[in-house]
Amino acid sequence: MLVAVAVAASSGCSSHDGKRKPAGRHAPSKTAQAQPEPKATPKPEPKTAAQFVARAREAMGAEKGWTFALRGSESAVMQGQAPSGATYAATVHRTTAPVALQQTGTVTTSKGERKPEVVYVVGGTGYVKEGAEGWKKGALSEPDIANDVEDPLAELDAFATYAKSATVGRTGAGVRLRVRASGWQLSAARDRPALKRAVREVEPVLGQLRKAGVTATDGRITLKSFTETWDLGAQGYRVVAHRYAFTFLVPFQGGDITVSQEVRADNRGVFDGSVALPSGVK
Repeated sequence: MLVAVAVAASSGCSSHDGKRKPAGRHAPSKTAQAQPEPKATPKPEPKTAAQFVARAREAMGAEKGWTFALRGSESAVMQGQAPSGATYAATVHRTTAPVALQQTGTVTTSKGERKPEVVYVVGGTGYVKEGAEGWKKGALSEPDIANDVEDPLAELDAFATYAKSATVGRTGAGVRLRVRASGWQLSAARDRPALKRAVREVEPVLGQLRKAGVTATDGRITLKSFTETWDLGAQGYRVVAHRYAFTFLVPFQGGDITVSQEVRADNRGVFDGSVALPSGVK
């Protein structure tokens, strides 16, 4: 509320000459008005995928942390045989300052076996515990660690490097950014920024297949399909959901082994807590 303040000049009379003289030094009468604060210039509406990603990163970085619900699946299918695979469900708490992550979930194999998994990222190092096994520790650049970490905010940072390849569409709740690819040989896919994660994720499966007698070279393994989707909210362009899925075809005995993976992360809201390693983990 703006308040106007009036200051009046007072006067007095001299007993000697009857002339009116100032009784003291006073400020002239005036009204002081508060100046309105300048209005902030609104940010221009994003148009390109890169601009939407920049706004999303800004919005996500403005909070202390976020909680995500994860669901994933992977499978290897050869014609005439039962599929082999697993599903995964987890909850992720990800803080932004400092950057840290806690991921708690369960892996369920196609045979019905269930195994708990706990993942931490603290101080740039990943810590993974699967079932009753001991903790394994390593840099996030190590594929064996990186494949166990599901960090939507780190994925958003990576997406910024190839967002120019994405299409922009509108949904009822906001904006959808999407990248699609297909037909790439594995040897060529290694050099595509958008496909680096898919290549890294498929490598362990290919290693198992090669131990089982599959001899297909990288030049014969083909990316059948790849899709990465980001759903952003209409207000502030916060991440609502992230999904990526891929399928590779691996030639074997006149047919193909189909290797697929799909992961979805849904934003469950702001996380106000902190993340710290369990006692005894170093």
